[in-house]
Amino acid sequence: MPPNEPCPHCGQVILDWHNEWYNAAERAAIYRGQAAMDCPLCRRAVLWFESRAIAAPPANAQLPVYQRSATLAAQWVPVRETTYVNLVAHHPAGQQYGGYWQQSEVQQADQQVTKP
Repeated sequence: MPPNEPCPHCGQVILDWHNEWYNAAERAAIYRGQAAMDCPLCRRAVLWFESRAIAAPPANAQLPVYQRSATLAAQWVPVRETTYVNLVAHHPAGQQYGGYWQQSEVQQADQQVTKP
């Protein structure tokens, strides 16, 4: 996903669309145009095209809209950002997701990932 792209609905620049936080099947459906991701701020449906363009779906589109996984996000933190323990709280690109999940979801995901 291209970073620093505005949402076609709310106009807010999204520092990172974090497509890696969808499971593989959801990500594939999004890439094929068979599903939409959601804006982390306004939560409305957003399409991503192979041309790397981000757009709102047509008004009559009835695509499923997938939400990012808190568990996948928690797994991603130590892989990509080794200096951050909690992406949502500390990393600039993650701060936009601060209200994306309920706090209990974030805590549960962190516990699942950090369990030995």
